[in-house]
Amino acid sequence: MPHDWLVGPSRSDSARERLYGVAGELIAERGVDRFDINELAARAHCSRATIYRHTGGKKQLVEAVFLRVSTRITDAIRRAVADSTGSERARTAFTVALREIRADPIARQFPQSRSVIDGAQIAVRSPAVSTIAADLLGLDPADTIHTALVIRSFLALLVWPPADRADEPHLIDTLATGLLLTKEHDARPHITGRNSPARQ
Repeated sequence: MPHDWLVGPSRSDSARERLYGVAGELIAERGVDRFDINELAARAHCSRATIYRHTGGKKQLVEAVFLRVSTRITDAIRRAVADSTGSERARTAFTVALREIRADPIARQFPQSRSVIDGAQIAVRSPAVSTIAADLLGLDPADTIHTALVIRSFLALLVWPPADRADEPHLIDTLATGLLLTKEHDARPHITGRNSPARQ
């Protein structure tokens, strides 16, 4: 009798995790746009109904797969910036994030997807993404302006890298330094009274 991977004490959890794993393999091989539920069912040796019952469908599957990859990448960035602050922390976070995404067979499919713009818009508007970005770069989570700038800048580097990749470290350095200088400028008291330096 063939082994049924759905049988077990935690059948639902096992089925879901197995499907996420196989879906990740297919996304890595085919890309996000060519990911197909029928092919997933064939490779996982189950029915479409089983897939929908355990995962909710294609959109939910893709989101879950990328969430798992994002968690691993975020952990790698957090380890890399643990002992750094200021512009050095920002520079390291950008560099490691780009490297990890491009090296991961699943994550690197995101910039190549036809839905990349929609995905980028979701990332920019997501409070969860904003909180994670602020944490990784050492920003105040309440500082939504600088955090939004970070997210948009990172997505631009990821989706539209410079034609000459040798320019990228210089772009990252300029961005990291500029971010810190802008923060320091905004943190200064703004005196607008009669005796302020601007009026002397």
